[in-house]
Amino acid sequence: MSKKQSLTTIDFDFGIGEIIPATQEAHHGDGFDGQVRKTEKEGLAQFKNTLSSRLDSDLQNNESFPSDGEIFVFIVQYFASDKEYSRRDVDNMAKTILDILKKRFYGDDSQVKTLLIGKKLEKRVPQNFAYVAIKRLSASQDVDALKISGLERSVTMFQELKSKKFL
Repeated sequence: MSKKQSLTTIDFDFGIGEIIPATQEAHHGDGFDGQVRKTEKEGLAQFKNTLSSRLDSDLQNNESFPSDGEIFVFIVQYFASDKEYSRRDVDNMAKTILDILKKRFYGDDSQVKTLLIGKKLEKRVPQNFAYVAIKRLSASQDVDALKISGLERSVTMFQELKSKKFL
């Protein structure tokens, strides 16, 4: 395998046929100078449970994860409307996905070397769709090639899932 191929190979990826719900700050004041964990909204909890179950099933016989090394995470959310696009914050979508990936793909958030997240309006992806890719990194590996190939792979996955009527 050439060096270029090994850089752009993704270890695990998946598509989601909806908008990633936003995770907000997990704690709020209790009125007595303490912090209390907020209860997740029902839609967010359902999204996390559904995707977590799906990933647990997909990872059942995958011995590569969870990894004890550094990880590259690529997330791109496509939107069907300008309104949704303009009101969504990528940092809150990232929190949702990272919460789900933790313990399945890596043990601790400190292992995420690079997190690349974006949002797009794209004619080739005319409905709400999110793409997530994960790669285990070697100590000195550069992720520039992964960044470039990730966007094209996300469009390809959308088209594949759409043609199979999964979306």
